[in-house]
Order: sequence, then structure tokens, then C-alpha cells
Amino acid sequence: MADCQKHFFCVPASDYKPVKAATLALASLIFMVASGAVGFTLGGIVGGALWIAAVFDLCHYLHGGKLICHKKKVCAIGSVAKEHPVGSDKSGLEKMDDDFTFDLIISPHAAVETKSDMISTDPNQGKLIEDRPGPLGIGLEYDGVSVTFPGINDENYVETEVLHCEIKGCRVHDVCIVLKVMSFPTAAAAVWCSIPIIGWISCSVALLVAAIITLVVGGIVWAATHNGALSDVMDPNAGDLVPADNKGQGGDIVLVRGDWVYDAGHAGWNEIQPVRYAQKLTIPDKFHGAAKASAALVADFKREVLDPWCYESGKTEDPLVIENQKRPENRWHIHPSIDGCREQPVIK
Repeated sequence: MADCQKHFFCVPASDYKPVKAATLALASLIFMVASGAVGFTLGGIVGGALWIAAVFDLCHYLHGGKLICHKKKVCAIGSVAKEHPVGSDKSGLEKMDDDFTFDLIISPHAAVETKSDMISTDPNQGKLIEDRPGPLGIGLEYDGVSVTFPGINDENYVETEVLHCEIKGCRVHDVCIVLKVMSFPTAAAAVWCSIPIIGWISCSVALLVAAIITLVVGGIVWAATHNGALSDVMDPNAGDLVPADNKGQGGDIVLVRGDWVYDAGHAGWNEIQPVRYAQKLTIPDKFHGAAKASAALVADFKREVLDPWCYESGKTEDPLVIENQKRPENRWHIHPSIDGCREQPVIK
């Protein structure tokens, strides 16, 4: 079990900036070459600084600069529509994304419902899949995430909008540590390149050595990293997730807690990333989404399931609970009578 989630964050829409790493890296290369050609040391320094900025910009973007916050510590409940094992839909450098992901049909809705159905009847969780003003206000588009169930034979059927959930792996964080550290000797070599003739030769060797070290160490870290896993956020004894059948029914009901964000790293959609806590639930059959949910059913679901379960699962984040857990009599491993914990008298 690893807490890779702690390395990731989201930013307000006002702080979102598209990734500039490629532009900075290209500018760095231009400065390096031009400075080496004319022996302009200051240009080499600028080129090295731009290279460092490119690496740090890329890592900031991957760690959360691409995630626009809607709200932190959000609780959502839904049925598992589909799961995506680590790397199952990735290739090439995309495999740096080592997250375990799954999609939820927000409860108590059914696979036959469209996005508009869910939003119109559900003032509670419907907002999780609708367009939000923050990203739209800065020119980003909302595409959404949908799942099609081939077993539903309805000519009027439209793909079901789902809530995407991501359990983060540590690869981005671990590889970025290597890239950040190695950006400094690489930048130093760039400065050395600005010295005519002698600098060109020695800097070429230095850059080659830096590249080899980066590739070797980065490769080792890449291979050894912790992939995102369900057990990172859910009791391992709960087993694997059971997704819905080809009619969109039978998927595990799961509660997730995490940051509700817009992910600008692709076409753009809302999701829970990172998921910081997950739990399987057993709820009454009437909330399993076998048919379109009415407003009355949604209200019952809120009262009987959503509110009580979200409240109970959120107690660990309550400041009073956190403070109470620090008391000596509550810091035991087996039981106070065995561990010998006793409340200490207050000395006045």
C-alpha cells in the first residue's frame, strides 16, 4: 500500500496555465546552439535556465497543474461501469501515467439514462458530470466520459455519461525527481557549451554523460515505481471491483472521496482525481439503477444512502476527530488495557 495520492493537487481555474515545457525546451536549445556558435556565455546561462524551467514546468503540469479544482474532498457514490487496469489503454510515453482508473454511473441512475436525464432529476450528484463555468470561462471544452453497453437493445439509447475516477501511481512523481535533479548538471553543461571550440567538445561529452545517467536512473525508477492500486485507497480485504455486465447492471456500488476536478490533460472532462478513499457499499436494491431514476428516488437515495454514508466516511477529516485521535488514550495498537495507555492527569 502506498500513498501516491499525496503528491498530487489541483489548481483554481484562475491559476491554470497550459504546459509550456516544449516551448521552453526549444528556446533552450536555440540559446545553447547560438551561444556556442558566437561564444556568448550569458546566452548559455539563459539556455541552461530555460532547460531547468522546462523540466519543472512539465512536472508541475503532470502533478496537478492540468487539474482545475471544482471542489476538494468531494464524496460520490455510484455503480462501477468499467475499470481500466494500469497501462491497459496506454502506449509509448503515455505509460508514464500509471494510474488505476474506473468509471462510475452515479447512483441511483441506470445505464439507460443520458447525461441530461441525470442532471435534470439529480440536484445532488448530477453536477459531477455537467459542464462547469471555471474551465469554460478560460476557453477549455468539456467532452465528458461515456460508456456504451452493447447488451442494451434500445434504438433510442445514448451512451451513458460516467464519472471517471483515478487512483494515482507514483511514477510521475518519482521520474520527475530524477528529471529535476538531472536538469541542473544538464544546464551547467549548456553554459560550458558557450565557450568556443574547447567548450563544444567538453560540453558534448558532459551532455552525453548527463543524458546516459538520466536515462539509466530514470529507467530504473520507471520500472521500480509503485503503480496505482485499488488497495491504496480501499481495504484490501474488500477484493477487486466488479464492473457492470453488458446491460450496465450488476456493478459494485462504490463510495469515493477525493478532489473533483476538470482534467485538461486530454479532451477535457470532470473526474475524481486523485481518489483518496474508496469503499464498497451494500445498499437497497431499489437504488441499483435498473431503470431510469425519478426525482423521488433520487431524493430517497440522498436521504437513505448519500448523506449518511458521506457523513460517516468524512469523519476522519473532521478537525475535532483528528485532534481527539492525538490524545494518549486513543493512540493504541491493540487495546488500551493491553497497550497500557492511560489518560494522563492534568497538572495545574
